[in-house]
Amino acid sequence: MIENQKNKPVLLIALTIIMVIILSHFLNGVTILGYTVKPIDLFMDIKPDSLLSYNYNSIDKNFNFVDTTNSGKSKFSNSVFSASVSFDLIREAFEAPHNTDKDNVSETSEAGGPAFTNVQLTGNLDQMKYFFNALKESRSQQIRVAHYGDSGVEGDNVTANIREDLQREFGGYGVGFLSITSQDITFRTTTRMSFSDNWQTISVLTNNPQNLPLGISGFVAIPQSNSWVRYATKFSTAKIFYSNAKSSSIKYSFNDGSDQFANLKPGNDLKELTLSAPGGNGSSFKLTATMSNQGYFYGVSLESGNGVYVDNFPWRGNTGLGFLSISESSFQQFSKMMNYKLIILSFGANETSFGSGDNKWYANQMVKVINNLKRAFPQTSILLIGVGDRGIKRGTRFVTDPNIPLLLKVQQDIVARTGVAFWNLFEAMGGYNSMETWVQSNYALLDYTHPSQQGAAKIGDMIAKALIDAYNKSK
Repeated sequence: MIENQKNKPVLLIALTIIMVIILSHFLNGVTILGYTVKPIDLFMDIKPDSLLSYNYNSIDKNFNFVDTTNSGKSKFSNSVFSASVSFDLIREAFEAPHNTDKDNVSETSEAGGPAFTNVQLTGNLDQMKYFFNALKESRSQQIRVAHYGDSGVEGDNVTANIREDLQREFGGYGVGFLSITSQDITFRTTTRMSFSDNWQTISVLTNNPQNLPLGISGFVAIPQSNSWVRYATKFSTAKIFYSNAKSSSIKYSFNDGSDQFANLKPGNDLKELTLSAPGGNGSSFKLTATMSNQGYFYGVSLESGNGVYVDNFPWRGNTGLGFLSISESSFQQFSKMMNYKLIILSFGANETSFGSGDNKWYANQMVKVINNLKRAFPQTSILLIGVGDRGIKRGTRFVTDPNIPLLLKVQQDIVARTGVAFWNLFEAMGGYNSMETWVQSNYALLDYTHPSQQGAAKIGDMIAKALIDAYNKSK
């Protein structure tokens, strides 16, 4: 009896292996309860590269799979790949439409690092006229840029370098808009931020059962008595954005000085309270609520005069569909008050992570998102950033996740359907299999997905350069 008990784990493992083999080989492509069985290679991670097969029937130049079997339907028609996908063909399909214009793309490299590519803006460049025309007046007014993205832009990553480069070219100084609470305060380098733990925060990342109005950042914070937030950076003016306030006053202080008081205006619509640092030299700003439920606080903008301000709006884990949680009215009020002339969208990596293959649904939803933004911001340019490379383990190497070029195709379709501009991060990183080099050169983290601070800075510089180049060509 005891001997039989000892054998049970071995039998269980053996049965599991047999079941996996049956499911992945004999039932491959069969749909059971809505799930399509896909091939599994139990020895993928230990096979040498010489034994790996990357053969596939065919793939056309637009990433569409062509069936050469008699079934009439590709076994990969749901956009989920196995290890047998031809990565070389994917690379060829990706490179074909892009490298034909020698003036548009030029190869650059850094010693010992990735082979970066100088990628220009594509898509509907005429739609960039709102931003480019505004840049001509940047010395006499403030021009805002909203940079939305997933975890790749948390901590002001990427955004900080876009901001720095544009401000160097067109004026302005300061980090711009900051929410009341944030998930990334421990690694945000451009602003030291802290806040009390008694704010109620509602955002595109949480449930919103009361349907509270969300701000331009996708967040709103409701205080208890003495809820506070403190920011430390260089600026001259602090602007507080709020709505639904009680007739009351808030406490504030500059540079860790004594508390002062300022009155809030009641009303449901968006309000702005502007406060100037003593002598125009601010190094810190603290806001303190004086009563519970005093109002809906959206954030504080820290600025210094005219020029360009690039606001960092990170939505960790989001695919970009969080915009559907923000009302058009809220967008319109912020647009009128803050003069946004460019919206940059850096999403997509999380969509490839889901592995559903339902890219048509995602494309339709993102088209809806962008069209909603165009309606709420009719005088604002929109730039969609193509997803960057991501590596997955294949044998002894890290190669491009096959879902990446599929999503790039979807993003290019979204751009065509909405008439906005496009910038291809995948190509700028060096294209096919570039993530492995980025990791080896400390431009990306060991998850083979997220850029390091060094990599994020490089991405921000490349985006800013593409914007400035396109602006100079438009003049």
